[in-house]
Amino acid sequence: MKKTVLLFNFDENRLPLVKRAVMPLKTGIKIVEKKDFHQVLGYLADVQGFQAIEGEATETFDDEMLIMAGFSRNDVDELLRSLRKHNVKVDLKAIMTPFNALWDCVKIHDAVKADHEEMHKK
Repeated sequence: MKKTVLLFNFDENRLPLVKRAVMPLKTGIKIVEKKDFHQVLGYLADVQGFQAIEGEATETFDDEMLIMAGFSRNDVDELLRSLRKHNVKVDLKAIMTPFNALWDCVKIHDAVKADHEEMHKK
């Protein structure tokens, strides 16, 4: 599987900053549009064996989110360092796994957001 970063809901001001942080890593970038939020991560990341789901998303979200697909532990560390170096803060980040590759965008968003909120409880 090719290394790919899936990007969700980055506006025209933030998107170039994220791209600048990702580009040195020679990683593919895919901007996921809201109409495709019903698709599973495996399909969006072009993993062999995953098929498109017909129709358009009925549920969406507005938070920025970044999903790393095909990343090794070192790749993840390198991307996180690059994001910090370029002063790009993304609260909702996750790694695509064989388990969550079957999840649609809303399901992964809800899980990542819940984890983020739990980790930042005061």
